[in-house]
Amino acid sequence: MPEIKNQYFTISELANLCGVTKHTLFHYDEIGLLKPEFINAKGYRYYSFRQSYLLDIINVLKKAGSSLQEIKEFIQNQNTPLLVKLFKQKQHELEVELLRIKRMQDILGSAIQMTEKTMEALLDVPCIEECEEEYFIATPLEQGDDKEFFIKLSEHRDYCEKHFINHEFPIWTIISEERFESGDYTWGWIANRLKEPISGENMITKPKGVYAVMDHKGSYETLTETCSIIKKYIGRNGMKVCGNAYTMDLLNYFSEQNPNDYVIRVSVEVSL
Repeated sequence: MPEIKNQYFTISELANLCGVTKHTLFHYDEIGLLKPEFINAKGYRYYSFRQSYLLDIINVLKKAGSSLQEIKEFIQNQNTPLLVKLFKQKQHELEVELLRIKRMQDILGSAIQMTEKTMEALLDVPCIEECEEEYFIATPLEQGDDKEFFIKLSEHRDYCEKHFINHEFPIWTIISEERFESGDYTWGWIANRLKEPISGENMITKPKGVYAVMDHKGSYETLTETCSIIKKYIGRNGMKVCGNAYTMDLLNYFSEQNPNDYVIRVSVEVSL
């Protein structure tokens, strides 16, 4: 028995040494990933020193994101070129994950900033603002109804995530100049504001200029009322619509249960 203790680890010793549970080692045995060196007549499991190194390999590759099946295949065909290939693959996957995490951090940061600012004061009457040039990643809408909106919103988010597009959190919609002028306030695009311009036909530029702005408090269904108020304000003050209308969700279904508590900022490009 002393010889066994000096040459082998018990399952408890190996588990404690390598920071895993006995249940994990039982599972590795079941799937053929790491079987005990031998099991004595009483059913006690013993592992060799070499197997402790194998368990270290397993732990490192798991932390790097490898599946147990990938690890098993590597151990069965273990060699230096295969290790380099596997490590390069995991390095790339970790770099992609870092990009995803950074993108989500930026989105959450903009959401916090926007929500806290919204709680300070609302623009409950139309006013004029001078705005700098802004850029949007946009997905076109055809019908503008609720069903299409949520289908396109899902597609829009999938596209942005797949292409690691760094945008801000608030959901925007864009109404074309022609529609707004005619009194048809149906959305033409779903959009998110970009941190910086990107290439491709999915980017829309919001020009630098003067905008008539007002915050709408209420559901999306009543947004047309605020659009009408802004349109009348523009005409009453001798201005003309000269560009698209933009709506930005300040408070929506993410933060408010009651649609009547939504806050949506409407901005319409005008000429004085």
